[in-house]
Amino acid sequence: MKKTAYLLVLSSSLLLLFSSCRKDADYMPYPGEPSKLAYNTYTEQFEHLWKVMSTAYVFWGIDTVDWDATHNRLLPLFRDLDGKYQDSGFVRTSDFEPLYANMFGSMIDHHMTVYVENLHPHPSETYPSIIKINPASLEVPTRPYYIENRNTEQSGIKAFLKTIESNYTVIDRDSGTFAFNDAGLSASVTLHYCLFRLADGRVVPYLWQSMAALTPLMKGKGTPGGKELIEKWLHTICDSANLAGIILDNRTNRGGYQDDLDYLIGTFLNHRETIFETRYKEGPGRIEYSAWCPYYQDPNPTFHRDITAENIPYVILTNVNSVSMGEIEPLVARAVLPTAHIMGERTWGGTCPLQPDQEDLNYNAPFGDGENHRGHYVYSSTFACRIGGRQLESIGCEPDEVFNRKDAPAQSFATLLDAALNYIKNH
Repeated sequence: MKKTAYLLVLSSSLLLLFSSCRKDADYMPYPGEPSKLAYNTYTEQFEHLWKVMSTAYVFWGIDTVDWDATHNRLLPLFRDLDGKYQDSGFVRTSDFEPLYANMFGSMIDHHMTVYVENLHPHPSETYPSIIKINPASLEVPTRPYYIENRNTEQSGIKAFLKTIESNYTVIDRDSGTFAFNDAGLSASVTLHYCLFRLADGRVVPYLWQSMAALTPLMKGKGTPGGKELIEKWLHTICDSANLAGIILDNRTNRGGYQDDLDYLIGTFLNHRETIFETRYKEGPGRIEYSAWCPYYQDPNPTFHRDITAENIPYVILTNVNSVSMGEIEPLVARAVLPTAHIMGERTWGGTCPLQPDQEDLNYNAPFGDGENHRGHYVYSSTFACRIGGRQLESIGCEPDEVFNRKDAPAQSFATLLDAALNYIKNH
């Protein structure tokens, strides 16, 4: 499988995408045209979603949800909703939503978001009445080390990075929020660069990114200053004779471009590496998969340093709100770079890619009305992903050293940063 440069935005997360390597399908069972969404009852709607998920869900090989038992348990309840509609002319969304939460809420796909329209809401409810089920948002807050959502935590880390209170000397710093427009996507990314000096004179370049969006800035598609900030970090890594180590801070990184791996991994490679494998649904059978396909990373042609030969530590910081590419990056670094060291919290668990326009992937999610979410729309991973021989969906990246902010002092943003600098100093 060769690399491509797709990008997708959904909800508040940017997700990595991959190309396919399969033949054309014989037919398209659910391309998502409006005509396919024509059901008139709650039972028909439920049956449609259940049947398509039987075909389109890429994790049936590892998900422990009993899909047949789910059908048998919920079918009478959806029939009851049809009875309520016949009796009163409406169904309250508060009666409708729990059934779909029960149906989808325990699935392991941590990129999944399910939108379902209440066909006959109460007249007092907003029309159309569309519910949203996100399994990760139900599971992640139950973890004992979870503190707060990404937006709240990102505000905290941005405030910290404005001052960088650390036990180590700061000799250079730069930061900014940079808008970009790439392939019709308009978004912005905040970056913080800092150069630390250890007591022995060696230096440690540090970079925090609110999302994985180095690629559009490096292509010159962002506002001025972003490309220069990234290049400053990369040139310091590649050109400093007194480089002690590198820190990439992925705390609260919400995901983004898979081509960022060109800079964050390719910079340190001497030759092409298989960095993970993917597979997809090849047919309508529930566990009818393609073979595992290798996904390659080539060395960066512009920036290079052999940190393995020089035994230079590459520390990546994570937390529970490191999502998608925010967790793929440390997983890949650990798989192919011997000096990579992950510190922080276990990440979100959305480790697999999605392709929004199905093209020749006709047995794979997503499906439904992706534009307006009328009837239904199921946003789910198109590919399963195996990194270092493991499928890690819903698990995420488990750090080499655990620093749970819930267990740390109030200034835990600084606590983890100083721990990373101390690790590099003593490496």
